[in-house]
Amino acid sequence: MNKLGVAYLYTISVFEGMMLKPVIRFSIPMLMLLLSMPALADENPTALQRVMERGALSVAVYRDYPPFSFSDKGRVVGIDADIARALADRLGVAALIRAVGADESMEDDLRNNVWKGHYLGGGTADFMLHVPYDDAFAEENDRVILLAPYYREQLVIATRATVSESPFDLFTREKVGVELDTLADFHLLSTNGGTMRNQVVHFRSMGEAVEAFKSGELAGVAGPRVEIEYALGAQREDYRVVNMPGLRRGGWDLGGAVKQGNDDLASAIRDGMQALRESGAISEIFQRYHATYQPPLRLSGVTIAPASELALNADDPELCKRRP
Repeated sequence: MNKLGVAYLYTISVFEGMMLKPVIRFSIPMLMLLLSMPALADENPTALQRVMERGALSVAVYRDYPPFSFSDKGRVVGIDADIARALADRLGVAALIRAVGADESMEDDLRNNVWKGHYLGGGTADFMLHVPYDDAFAEENDRVILLAPYYREQLVIATRATVSESPFDLFTREKVGVELDTLADFHLLSTNGGTMRNQVVHFRSMGEAVEAFKSGELAGVAGPRVEIEYALGAQREDYRVVNMPGLRRGGWDLGGAVKQGNDDLASAIRDGMQALRESGAISEIFQRYHATYQPPLRLSGVTIAPASELALNADDPELCKRRP
């Protein structure tokens, strides 16, 4: 019991002697409660303490999203899965990879996998990868902490190395493959007055589009750099890959998210990701999957700015929300 509590009980006992026994009887359970407070605190460990006690960091990655996260002989592999394991190793724990499906929006994904959990159950992960690292997006999603940017994705066009003309000129008469309902799809259908619309061929995945391109069915493909380079594989040098023309901003930074309030875990993950970037470990992971590593442009923390200033630090709002 602190000094203020003792003084309070003493004052009552002196001026109201008849109340002394009831007060003492009341004070005993209070004293027991106060003495037990450190134990109660130990029963509510922080997020980082829970990870250390469990001996595992649970990380949510997207299911069936090569080369970032996909199943190979029953094991989740890929760039994001490898980064998750490297981060867990930095913390001295195992990685528990949770392959999750994409919901209707990125906001839904954060709710289901980081701060609340899906209504069907399954709980949440300690950390989720492949989350837009952007001021405006942070403002809209204040139930999570956006942190640890690890690379910058770009929209590109791939053609054969022998092609020298502008891709947009080429695609007015030759076929170009895109994944259906993606940013590359929307851009090629609408840009340059729709002159490429009739040459755009839709596929269920970027991998299928690249296979058609490699077999000679298409003059090129358009989409995220890492997905295209991975699908091109070891023969990447036989192709010309250029940034997508006509975009206000052709790329977006991606990082991770933890639940708001899990500050100690957030700090540990930030430090771990920084160490992986600076050591070259992340670049090496990208190389394993035949992909060019593009460092994030913004390595400082995302801040919540006044609404009037958000646009100054934001990537294209549609680009940065690109999901599987």
